[in-house]
Amino acid sequence: MLPGPREAQRVHPNVILAVLSLAALAYAVLSPAVIPALPALQRSLHASETGVTWLLTGFLLSASVGTAIIGKLGDMYGKQRLLVWTLLALASGTLLAAVSGSLPALIAARIIQGVAGGIFPLSLSIARDEFPPTGSRGAAG
Repeated sequence: MLPGPREAQRVHPNVILAVLSLAALAYAVLSPAVIPALPALQRSLHASETGVTWLLTGFLLSASVGTAIIGKLGDMYGKQRLLVWTLLALASGTLLAAVSGSLPALIAARIIQGVAGGIFPLSLSIARDEFPPTGSRGAAG
């Protein structure tokens, strides 16, 4: 029997793991990276301490909401498709953060970046679907 289109285009598991790991690493670096920079951002943007803390608060708040919503949308519309859209949102938020010169624009960029927290449930779900069950069992199994 001839392989279907899905089997003919099968990607090597190491490539899948590398892409998922890189996506998760890109997101994971964004959260703690801004913490040591908050005083410098406060000085350069001439912002109050409360205003500049919204860079972290907005990120964490949108990440907590975005993670659940994107995970559910991935189940409904396809995990790979949602992972691409989530990575595009992360890239656009990062680009906006790089070019922003005001605190409100930087906060908006951080909120967009935070929504990309859906990378984690999508990556874990894709890994669960793509890798063989042997070797991915829990400690009890």
